[in-house]
Amino acid sequence: APEVGPLEAVQLINRKDALVIDVRDTGEYEAGHIAGARHVPEKQLGERLKELEKFKDRALIVVCRNGMRSGVAVKVLRDNGFTEAVNLHGGLSAWEQAAMPLEKR
Repeated sequence: APEVGPLEAVQLINRKDALVIDVRDTGEYEAGHIAGARHVPEKQLGERLKELEKFKDRALIVVCRNGMRSGVAVKVLRDNGFTEAVNLHGGLSAWEQAAMPLEKR
């Protein structure tokens, strides 16, 4: 799956109004996530594609803890016509290492 690092992700968010999709479990998401991220657990992605339809032409940054689950999710999204979906390389771990802010519930 195509990947971006944390700094490229921020540029996509700022310049292209990219939407962040967090595919981690609820507990992980609530412990801290990228501001404005939409929570769609990986297990639910297939059945929730319909609600993401309106974002088909938008840049999507898919994130999990370390980039593994989100890599799988990007493949699912791209197979379903979300051509701008990219994986956050290294996941939230890389985001935090780059000293990027998190939002908590």
